[in-house]
Amino acid sequence: MIEEVATVVAVGEGGVEVACFGKSACGQCRQSSHCGTGLVAKALPGREHRFFIATGLPLKVGEQVRIGIPEHNLITSALLVYLLPLLLLLGGALLASLVLGLGDGGALAGAAVGGSAGFILASRLSRRGGRALSEPVLIGALLPVVKID
Repeated sequence: MIEEVATVVAVGEGGVEVACFGKSACGQCRQSSHCGTGLVAKALPGREHRFFIATGLPLKVGEQVRIGIPEHNLITSALLVYLLPLLLLLGGALLASLVLGLGDGGALAGAAVGGSAGFILASRLSRRGGRALSEPVLIGALLPVVKID
């Protein structure tokens, strides 16, 4: 499971809305001041990601929780988004060119139609059952840190 710490920003009926910030791996090495990617990572602010997660836990706004995405869901989503459109793009080009004999222009049109169909099909397959495959799940609340004097 790929895990991240998030903060509860809103409590609603049947769940909570959490927010976490996207972090860049850049800036962790000594070359970040000379690396183009490191300079871009410093220039652009971190992006906030918000999710609504269904839960029955009694959580409060401001509380930190641990959320996660199962690895198999992430891999399945990546295959759907990248591999399926690519295969349909190639299949559409081959169908138009070899089977229908439409030439180069037809192969381009077949590739465009196949790639578009791949993206539409991937979008529909990723939302089977009303939930996105890459939707995070709530693992649990973090224990609050108490400062003892």
